Amino acid sequence: MKTVYVIKTGAQYLYHAEDGDIGMAPEIEGAMSFPSYKEAELAASQHADPGFEIVTVNVDER
Repeated sequence: MKTVYVIKTGAQYLYHAEDGDIGMAPEIEGAMSFPSYKEAELAASQHADPGFEIVTVNVDER
């Protein structure tokens, strides 16, 4: 099991598109994940609306 962090703003999640743009995904499965809380916090301060939430997610590494 591995812990990652995703950024939730409103009902959506921060997403990194294949073309490099930052956008919003409607489901957590599409969210961009970060290996540390600090990295997620930095990305959120640069790309998310105020009131964002950093969510801890445990991922099965199988």
